[in-house]
Amino acid sequence: MLTQRLRWAQGTIQVMLRENPLAQRGLKWGQRLMYFAAPLVYLLLGILPVSSLSADFFIRFIPFMIVNQLLFAVAGRGIPTWRGQQYSLALFPIWIKACTTAASNVWFGRPLGFAVTPKDRQAGGPSWSLIRPQLVVSVLLVIAAVVGIARLATGLAEPIGTLVNVVWVAFDLVVMGVLIKAVKYKGFEPTERNDHAVQR
Repeated sequence: MLTQRLRWAQGTIQVMLRENPLAQRGLKWGQRLMYFAAPLVYLLLGILPVSSLSADFFIRFIPFMIVNQLLFAVAGRGIPTWRGQQYSLALFPIWIKACTTAASNVWFGRPLGFAVTPKDRQAGGPSWSLIRPQLVVSVLLVIAAVVGIARLATGLAEPIGTLVNVVWVAFDLVVMGVLIKAVKYKGFEPTERNDHAVQR
């Protein structure tokens, strides 16, 4: 899956760098803008996404998150989307690698090293090295949460900011927790009952 996701992401970045969607004919403006998810407000106007943790922030942030999840539910048409959301965030090293390798390919002509996605079950036990970056980040998140709670307990931290960030850490850990199960997954194991059904 990692090989496949990397290749897909590299192809997307290559398209963006080689064929600027804003300059292509036959696309509507809405279609052109869908290629970009850049922080335009901050880059153009210098406005930070969060300047305070006041009620004004939460009045805007919480409805946005609720509508975001409703959008996933509508787009999924009854199919659960949570697992896909988990992988989208948890595979952040793949997206970083796709950006750097695709840019090197387009700008400097370096080969991408295309690899065919394996179709057979891979031998051996869990390969923890596949998710080493996520494990390191998870450990750092736990350490940060412990330090933040300790600073709050000693009066060195602001309560609301600490609470928001600890909840954020917990959310990230839940999201990346899907990778633990994925690494330990041994593949489909046919049961005796399924074997009989196949024979019939």
